[in-house]
Amino acid sequence: MILSSIVLSCFALSAQNGATEISRTDNYSYYNDIWGYTAPNGDEYAIIGTDSGTVFYDVSVPSTPSFVKFINGPNSTWRDMKTLGNYCYIVTEGGGGMQIVDLSNPNNPTLLSTWGTSLFSHAHNVAIDEGASIAYILDADPGTIVVDLSNPTSPQHIATYTGPHVHDAHIQNGKAHFAEIHDGNYRIVDVGNLPNFTTVDVVNTPGDFTHNVWVNANDTIAVTTDENDRGGLTFYDISNPANIQFLSRYDNSNARVHNAFIKGDKVYVSWYSFGFACIDFSDPLYPQQVASFDTNSKTGFNFEGAWGVYPYAQSGLVYLSDQDNGLIIIEMNDADIYLSGASAVNAGATTTLTVNNAQPNVPWYLLVGFSNAGHTQAGTVIELGSGFSIFANGTTNTAGSASKSFRVPQAASGRTAYFEVVTLGSTIESSNLFRLSAL
Repeated sequence: MILSSIVLSCFALSAQNGATEISRTDNYSYYNDIWGYTAPNGDEYAIIGTDSGTVFYDVSVPSTPSFVKFINGPNSTWRDMKTLGNYCYIVTEGGGGMQIVDLSNPNNPTLLSTWGTSLFSHAHNVAIDEGASIAYILDADPGTIVVDLSNPTSPQHIATYTGPHVHDAHIQNGKAHFAEIHDGNYRIVDVGNLPNFTTVDVVNTPGDFTHNVWVNANDTIAVTTDENDRGGLTFYDISNPANIQFLSRYDNSNARVHNAFIKGDKVYVSWYSFGFACIDFSDPLYPQQVASFDTNSKTGFNFEGAWGVYPYAQSGLVYLSDQDNGLIIIEMNDADIYLSGASAVNAGATTTLTVNNAQPNVPWYLLVGFSNAGHTQAGTVIELGSGFSIFANGTTNTAGSASKSFRVPQAASGRTAYFEVVTLGSTIESSNLFRLSAL
């Protein structure tokens, strides 16, 4: 019998599909974006926005975050912050200016000033080119305001970009990667000779509502998010920035996507009512979910639930902000299970797929489909993706391994099947998406 979902009522919500909740801190009525800061002595801090200001938490003991300080700000649903050196820069749609907070004593963050009130009346986001010490104040009423932070407490306005509306951006190595939400475009702009802005290339993203963009460390892969029910993650080859090339798209049929950040070969995503997802793009043609965590019981294509994600803490922990539930700290399960076997087999021949690195003596389910949709998870229910069904199941051995041998049907010649394993142990884990081509 083919099942459409596996109900896992015996597992706690605190451990979900490759991620475990370490703590949850909820002291305010509403939350928006999140960022982090590591002090010179290694202590870690989470910075989270609310509708009336910004909260600083010491998360050096992640199981019990400690309140440090609340800094008032203009009232707004939207608030964004980034750090550079020992300073935090905060903008909001609730009022003009960028707040500058001194973190040199991180246990007593100090609001030094509000800069730029004569330049803009509101802003939606702030992005910082850390290598050049330049801030881009985004979605401000005059456009994108570019600010030199060489003197971190006395910013200097050096340019204003008045091209298409920029909602969010990532800037590094002389290139600005712009998400133009209303035009639905991802644009690469040369900013190596400010105040000049030269478009290098531009592409329309699949959902036509480009909310955010992030680029990997070596400037070869970019990921964009389209914040609508047609959206999702889109991966591009930008090794030649003058010729952006579409690679693949990863969608989630359960929710709207919000923000995505690349760390290594993984994308860390806040996905509103679905929660958090971690997508492995080590093969960018076939991105696949390797972990998820639902922060909120709400469901559907709305703008509720997980707002932000910060994956850059030196400890490896991930900070999440949920609009209703506040700061959530999760730990990724590093011991990833994986499937192995022959990637191409003659039709009619027998092959074996092996489950590796799983927990010992736990149930496993081998899923198969003819698309790369994979599975999704909400709470304790795993739902199989488009065209996926349960191909086999069993229990891993004492070494955390299992195998399934089967004959490839003659009728499968010329087709590719996608396999994935889900194991149901103390944590719920899923494997890589394994491609098997029938020759």
